[in-house]
Amino acid sequence: MKSTLEQALQQAVVQVLEGVDASTPEVQLTRPKGDGHGDYACNAAMPLARVLKKSPAVIAQAILEVVIWPEAVIKAEMAGPGFINIHLQSASEATVLLDVLQQAESYGCKPEPSGQNVCVEFVSANPTGPMHVGHGRGAVLGDSLARLLATQGHHVQREYYINDAGVQIGVLGHSVWLRMRELQGETISLPDGCYPGAYIVDIAQSMLREHAYADLLAMADAARLAMIGDYAVAANMAMIRDDLAAMNIQFDHFFSEKTLHESGKVNTLLDRLKHEGLIYDGTLPPPKGKTIEHYAPQVQPLFRTTAFGDDVDRPVMKQDGTATYFAADIAYHYDKYERGFHRMIDVWGADHGGYVTRVQAAMKALTEREAQPDVLLVQMVNLTRGGHPVRMSKRAGTFVTLQEVVEEVGVDAVRFNFMTRRAETQFDFDLEQAKQQSDENPVYYVQYAHARIDAVLRKAKKENIERLDAGACDLMLLTAKAEQALISQLLAYPDLLEKAAGRLEPYRLSNYAMQLAAGFHAFYHQCRIIQDDAALTQSRLLLAEAVAQVLRNTLALLGVSAPEKM
Repeated sequence: MKSTLEQALQQAVVQVLEGVDASTPEVQLTRPKGDGHGDYACNAAMPLARVLKKSPAVIAQAILEVVIWPEAVIKAEMAGPGFINIHLQSASEATVLLDVLQQAESYGCKPEPSGQNVCVEFVSANPTGPMHVGHGRGAVLGDSLARLLATQGHHVQREYYINDAGVQIGVLGHSVWLRMRELQGETISLPDGCYPGAYIVDIAQSMLREHAYADLLAMADAARLAMIGDYAVAANMAMIRDDLAAMNIQFDHFFSEKTLHESGKVNTLLDRLKHEGLIYDGTLPPPKGKTIEHYAPQVQPLFRTTAFGDDVDRPVMKQDGTATYFAADIAYHYDKYERGFHRMIDVWGADHGGYVTRVQAAMKALTEREAQPDVLLVQMVNLTRGGHPVRMSKRAGTFVTLQEVVEEVGVDAVRFNFMTRRAETQFDFDLEQAKQQSDENPVYYVQYAHARIDAVLRKAKKENIERLDAGACDLMLLTAKAEQALISQLLAYPDLLEKAAGRLEPYRLSNYAMQLAAGFHAFYHQCRIIQDDAALTQSRLLLAEAVAQVLRNTLALLGVSAPEKM
């Protein structure tokens, strides 16, 4: 219906512009926010005011005089400064129910692939320990975003960047070695900066089962540290993979930072940048916001990122001649570019906000692409129990692990609740509320709506109500306000997917699911589904079935189950 109305208005606009040398604006309809303003609104007269040098109200009236409406339109009127409000016959859009049930899980999705290759890189937690709840929020966001982008025809790859090179891996190896010595009876002191969690002891025990302590002790320090570091990274990544699997998250590719250095890609890229004059030897000003006595700037290779939008040039080599993290990061993103990704989307923690501009500047220098990668910054999760902060985990030593939270409240509660807020806003996650079976728990509220529909359908089957084919139902009977509201919500679903994907805002899915659930609960209480009127019963069962399908679709994009019973 929306498309039909837009076509009718588009033809009318062409007539109004006949003889005028101007491009024809595309007509787009919106849903009015207030009651009484019709089913659709059009502002086509606004952009034409300058062209025709007439008021929008006059232009809107001219459009109304020539437009040929479909039969479903019972009234169209000019409102405000030049809007056109369109009123439809009751239930005229109920045929959407047939579309929903025919298209099932593909309802609202783009029918043809766009051919755009998109890499969504998310989580990428350092392999130095278990994931905390903040990582979990980024994991849920990235996975739901990947699912959402796929509905728009994009070819999406989920990627995890393993930071398995650098100082932190040396610290990890040293932490495990100290625990190994402790297990041999030696009294050790854990220095500041080492990893204190119980998982370090687990890794130490595991390595001692596989390697003789005497052999490790006889090794050169550097070789032993490298060996233990590699072993610990593999152990932690296995733990992280298990945590991700428990969250119903699978990655298409795990990319090792270490391979960038071993393959020579980092140095090759730096040589290219030097050759192109984008790297020079220079000094940096002292860090902003800090007072450093006797600051002595050091000459080091700097990338001319200021030429591409950054506020300061960035070092790509340390004083010891090794590449900086920044150098590895731009090599990694350039590798993604070379792998043929048209678009790169990164999900980072909010503490990396100052890093965005420099990476985008580097990629602009290398590829001439603007604002690549797209970066979503995810704020931390404040974990509470009954409103009180939750203490740190014994296993992790410094934070509550994601695994502990999932085990306590369940994966559905974690995934759905994490998606009820914008990524850039802080989120208070209360463990007790997440376990409640009440309207206060958003995931329970939505899942209960789906289970309630299944219960109604089972009841209809138990009462031997023979279901008609969808096309045989009299959809014009669905005229109640609650029924019309549900139909409008189902109609809005394709636009929701397109908007949420275009804006990289998968949180809109959870908001939509809660609104659709609320609409069904209201319908359930106001309109008796199974009743004496057989024709109305058939139509309402069809409506309920369509709502259940769209609830399943939305929950699937969020990685949340749609139970039949609760």
